[in-house]
Amino acid sequence: MNFCLYVVTSLLSFIGGFYAYILTLKIVWEQSLSGGDMKAVLFWGGIVFFLLATPIYLGIIYFIDNRFKKIKGLLYPVGCILVFFIPTLLVTLSFGSMNTFSPEAKLFHSFFLTSGLIFGLCSWGFKKFKARSVI
Repeated sequence: MNFCLYVVTSLLSFIGGFYAYILTLKIVWEQSLSGGDMKAVLFWGGIVFFLLATPIYLGIIYFIDNRFKKIKGLLYPVGCILVFFIPTLLVTLSFGSMNTFSPEAKLFHSFFLTSGLIFGLCSWGFKKFKARSVI
């Protein structure tokens, strides 16, 4: 069950965030990713996601588990969504921008907002399933 909680949740939220990025790029910018650009987004997004966002999301889940007994199904996704600006700031700074609300940053906002939502919901679902299987 811990495999699902840590690995599957992380992978699903990364994939969901990546698709949100592609959708935002298509709708807002009317563009698509080419082969080289897609590799760059997957590489840099993956590094930031797995080295920064995932530990932050896990920390939020841990904090909520220790502080709250009820409404975790709401608190997990909301908590993970609210920290979207931290990885976005790192990505935009690495490309030389200080503007976290630039049009380019909004692409990363969509990525990390969506991945936070999915991470929170998956964490809640896997923990709920684990609790029921123990009973």
